[in-house]
Amino acid sequence: MDDTHATHGRDGVDDGEGAAAPHGPGNDGEGDGDGPAERALDRLLPRWDHRERHAVAVRAPGARVLRAVDETRWRDVPLFHALMLAGSLGTRRDRADEPFLGSMTSGGFTELHRDAHQLVVGAVVATEEPKGPARLAAPVARSFTDFDRPGHYKVAFDFRVVGGRLSTETRVLSTDEAARRRFARYWMLIRLPSGLVRREWLHGIRRRAESPPGTRAPNP
Repeated sequence: MDDTHATHGRDGVDDGEGAAAPHGPGNDGEGDGDGPAERALDRLLPRWDHRERHAVAVRAPGARVLRAVDETRWRDVPLFHALMLAGSLGTRRDRADEPFLGSMTSGGFTELHRDAHQLVVGAVVATEEPKGPARLAAPVARSFTDFDRPGHYKVAFDFRVVGGRLSTETRVLSTDEAARRRFARYWMLIRLPSGLVRREWLHGIRRRAESPPGTRAPNP
């Protein structure tokens, strides 16, 4: 099973305007309905301008699946790996055996939540000079949730395992209208490749989680 949803604009529909009023679980007509565990993403980023969701069935215990999230390597996500190598024109060293999630948390993303069912990673990014990730003060989860300085967007994504289903959801919320318009243009460019990478990432995690302990995950 590969269940995919990409939503943006008002009421989760592409309205052609790029920017839209933020929305969230309370006003998009969708509940979680996934199982007993609270979706931590609903607490950390309850409103969003853009959202994308993907899911796959997985035959492995939840603890092993979440461990596979940490252990999945760049070579397990070959599309993104190839794009990054091609874009660097040979100047970037090959990261094939480095953890994919670890490279993100060392490059500006921060782990915001982890429990037996899920983990959430996020970042606050400036859309004006100096652009790039903002530093979050401890406790980082509270700093992320409360951040509202204009000229930024907040992005968070999770991996969640409930009832034999591994899902990931990405949400983005801009802090003002100018940042919202800027990100909407960027989202139009990255939405398709970003969705492909996330689906590939899920399948890489599943291959690793379903491989017998002590064996190498099969090549994609």
